[in-house]
Amino acid sequence: MIVGVKYLAKYTARYIKGKPVCKRDEVVQTNDKKIEKREILEIVLNKPGNKTASVIMMNPSEADSDKSDGTVNKVIEFFVKPSHNPLNERDREITDIKHLNILNLLPIYNPKSKGLNNDLDIIISEKSDKKLQSLLESNMQLAIKTIKASDYVVLAWGMPDEFPLPLYYKLAGKVLEEVIDSTKEIFVFRVKNSKAEYHLTKRLNPPHPSYCNLLGLVRVDVDACLRIVPRAFDLSIEDEVE
Repeated sequence: MIVGVKYLAKYTARYIKGKPVCKRDEVVQTNDKKIEKREILEIVLNKPGNKTASVIMMNPSEADSDKSDGTVNKVIEFFVKPSHNPLNERDREITDIKHLNILNLLPIYNPKSKGLNNDLDIIISEKSDKKLQSLLESNMQLAIKTIKASDYVVLAWGMPDEFPLPLYYKLAGKVLEEVIDSTKEIFVFRVKNSKAEYHLTKRLNPPHPSYCNLLGLVRVDVDACLRIVPRAFDLSIEDEVE
């Protein structure tokens, strides 16, 4: 398994078919910084199947059509496996995932979530508040459209550092509202880092796949209170250690 994240990486050719599809657009260019966005990264896995899995993370790091990053490579390596047995549904086997979509709550490229709030300030300063709102709305509309067309959905946005929590929960809430009592198959990753093994953080958010091992999938439901509720099984929820 891959542990940790490198911000620049190549795609592993044997894991994918063809070139990933991604539209990388400039949002702002200043003398000091270029801010870009990505709303979706579409990958065809080199394996049999006809179903689609969409993974919703926090924001893009580096991956586009030409280059990958450590987190995206880790997710590809996880899903290219021939089969998956959800840890709380061990009597079933998922073998049909062919298409992988990488979505994000926030479409802004930045390998460090600590820098995202500053990026928001720059977009507002150089463009406008309306431009930022339009960017966020466009991203969420595409995310929801993609989720509706997916067979499997994996919640994986983690808990960003130094990012405004009201905006974070507003964006996460929009995704969760879309899958309340859904008939779709919703999952989170079961992960292990140097301090703990868990599938929900201590704030009961889905773990992000960076800086950890991906142990498997855990089937969850989203209730009317927007809580992510794992289906019953014999693993306990352990707190994330920050």
